[in-house]
Amino acid sequence: MKIKKAHIDGFGKWHDQDFDFTANPQIIYGPNEAGKTTLMAFLVSILFGFADGRGKNRFAQYIPKTTSSYGGSLLVEVNGHDYLIKRQRGRNGGKVSVTDSQGRQGGEQELKQLLGTMDRSLYQALFSFGQRDLTVVDELNRDEWQQHLQQLGAVGSAQWEQLISQYQKQADHLYKPRGRKWPLNQDLHQYADLTDKINRARNKFKRYQDLQTNLQANKEKLRQAQAELKKQQPLLQKLEHLQQLWPVYHEWQHSHQTRPLADYLTDQQVATAQELQVREKELRRQQQVYQQRLASIDHQSPQATKHSPHSMPELRRLKEQAVELQAEEALQHRQQTQANQWQQELTAIKIRYHHPLPAPLTPQEKAELARLLNVQPLSRATASQSTGDPSRTAIIGIVGGFILFIIGLLANATFITVIGAIAAFATVMYLYYQRQESHATPVTTDSQAIMAFGQKYGLQDFPPDQWLLMQGDLQRNAELAAQLQTAGQDQQRYDHQLAIFNQQLPPALQNLPLATVRAKLDDLLEQGQQARQDIQANTREKATIANNLARLNQDYSKINQQKMAIYQQAGVHDDNQFTQYLANRSAAQSQALASDVYGQQLTAEDRQALAAYANRDELAMTLSKTRRQLDQLNLTISQTHKEMQKDKVEIDSLVEDGTLSNLEQERANLAAKIWYEVQEWLRYQLAIQWVNKALAGASSDRYPAIIRQAEQYFALLTDHRYSQIDLTTDGIKVVRKDQEVFLVEELSQGTAEQLYIALRLGFVTVMSDQANFPVIIDDGFVNFDNIRRQRMLALLEKIAEKNQVIYFTADDRIKDLDVKILDLQAFKRE
Repeated sequence: MKIKKAHIDGFGKWHDQDFDFTANPQIIYGPNEAGKTTLMAFLVSILFGFADGRGKNRFAQYIPKTTSSYGGSLLVEVNGHDYLIKRQRGRNGGKVSVTDSQGRQGGEQELKQLLGTMDRSLYQALFSFGQRDLTVVDELNRDEWQQHLQQLGAVGSAQWEQLISQYQKQADHLYKPRGRKWPLNQDLHQYADLTDKINRARNKFKRYQDLQTNLQANKEKLRQAQAELKKQQPLLQKLEHLQQLWPVYHEWQHSHQTRPLADYLTDQQVATAQELQVREKELRRQQQVYQQRLASIDHQSPQATKHSPHSMPELRRLKEQAVELQAEEALQHRQQTQANQWQQELTAIKIRYHHPLPAPLTPQEKAELARLLNVQPLSRATASQSTGDPSRTAIIGIVGGFILFIIGLLANATFITVIGAIAAFATVMYLYYQRQESHATPVTTDSQAIMAFGQKYGLQDFPPDQWLLMQGDLQRNAELAAQLQTAGQDQQRYDHQLAIFNQQLPPALQNLPLATVRAKLDDLLEQGQQARQDIQANTREKATIANNLARLNQDYSKINQQKMAIYQQAGVHDDNQFTQYLANRSAAQSQALASDVYGQQLTAEDRQALAAYANRDELAMTLSKTRRQLDQLNLTISQTHKEMQKDKVEIDSLVEDGTLSNLEQERANLAAKIWYEVQEWLRYQLAIQWVNKALAGASSDRYPAIIRQAEQYFALLTDHRYSQIDLTTDGIKVVRKDQEVFLVEELSQGTAEQLYIALRLGFVTVMSDQANFPVIIDDGFVNFDNIRRQRMLALLEKIAEKNQVIYFTADDRIKDLDVKILDLQAFKRE
């Protein structure tokens, strides 16, 4: 049995509180008044019932003062199955209910089936101990130690020990060797005094012949009654012995009748099957790991191969185009700067003339215009020459400004460009105003031919005298317009190439700056290279995993075949059926062992004698009848003794005075009383001897195993300073590793407590196959230092492999050790 969880509705200080006992060993810490004793009493009370509240038990009920709820529940595991045991306020220890994992409910009878022969007193004597038990360990003598081990070794021995104590108490009420106040002691002393008085008065005895016949008859009657009593007493002892053995016989008969058939598998086959299960489970785990790795590789493959190796040339081509477009972009940037300057110059030329500009004249057209314009009066030519030929000066100014303008554009010097443009513009304006002044002078020319020429070539909006002068600007205007057109075409061609390039890029890279695109393409190329390497590595790993899976499948198939071969012998087909088979097999072995244990306490003669009675009531009736017969015989003997003594007294009184008669009568009555008291005292002493012998016989097969296990635990607790435990006629002795022998009285308190704990836990380990219950320890290691406490905790972990261990302590030094504790201070209380 293991306690997994507890819920307290109301019990002492605790109410509406849950506790988890899944840890094993479970260490529970709490200072004084924290509720440790209350929690421990709750666990025992749910299993064995609440205290009845009578006498000293009125303080052991733990009825809460602030809530009407009283009781709670335990979730326990018994033989691999969960049961919820719930106990609430009620008669005879409280109302109890048991619910299994299937929802089936029961009551007290189902709880008894879970507990078996275990009751409160037996549980507290065997599976629960505390500091109070350890403080008296050095006061136990050899007989008490041996008696204690007998209790540990025999099934149901607590009831037998209770019977011994009862018999001893009743015997002590009759007689003690050194007592004075006990009835038999006083009667023997009084009998001696009466004998002395009678002996002093016996010389007065003269006459007794008349009553000799009656005396002889009473003697014969007494002899027959005593003979019959001697015959009936062994029968009574045998019947009482059978009555004491009846519970054991009943358990043996039940277990013997329901004993299952022999197992189909040997222990070696079971161990082999379990080992194959473990190996099979490990192979399945490895297969799952490999399959998960394959799934992980397949899941990662789409990301790793997003740019698969076959697209790498395309990425390289895109990168080369990006490099070319970057160079083209720089060129277009410079050309755009130049185009902006050309546009500024073109705008300045258009602003200068205030009219749309025609196309420049060809050299032939300019020669024709010059011919037309040269038909002028001589006085005009002479006047022009007299003015110092201002047209030549204007041309020099225009050419100089234009040169400065070109130099500024080529040198990318805005200041020089502006100076050149201003100089050219100023010169043109000067020439313009000079021409306006000359227009005031009457001119005689072929104006009709000139006007026709102007209409033909789009010059009619300008003064004829400017037509030749503005040809340089017209030529520059045409050149600038052609250059701007060429720059626009180059920009369109570049934009078209860039658009086509963007269409070829992945969507995430489209419309990004070329520098960013180039960097991204470098990253993609690097990722592609890494992806290719990852694909190659994944391919090699998948091949390795495939080989490993093939090998694991072969091993799994082989192990499964071996396992199923063993399952077939047991008549099962899968792991679940095999688990159930093991549970049934364990239960059958436990039942068989229980039958053997009970059978060892019964001799063949006892079983044959008990088989003669149909039930316990029939045996009790036979025992009662025999007792009545013995009581009648004892009464007959007692009355016959009285009559004989009366006859003797009467005979003596015939020759003596009444004093001797009274003394004889008093002594006769006293002798009869003493005889009866001696018979009672001997009966109790014989019963005690018989029970002790029965206990010794019942537990003899357990002694060696308990002592061997206790020696191992004692060596562990004392760091192997002691290696042997002996039960001798002088008492309990322990042997140190240097072979020096010590009585338990010679040991220190701490070492003696370690010996006691080793014996108790040795019993728990040996008896775990018969009685496996939680071991509850209440502050049992107060006298232990940290080193001993660590060894003790290590031993508790070892015990926890077979039994659940719950250890309560108020010693806060437990927090200094590297163990997990349940701190009651963290829980709410009333």
